[in-house]
Amino acid sequence: MDKLEVELAMIAWAIALSIILGALGDFAINLAIAYAITKKANHKD
Repeated sequence: MDKLEVELAMIAWAIALSIILGALGDFAINLAIAYAITKKANHKD
């Protein structure tokens, strides 16, 4: 592998990681929202 191939591989990995982390972030936010909603629904004083 020459220098260009290494750089392209690094960029590809960085893009893949950012997509995966972005998806996980969205999932975590949705979970937090759902948790907050269910907690509110359960606290009908």
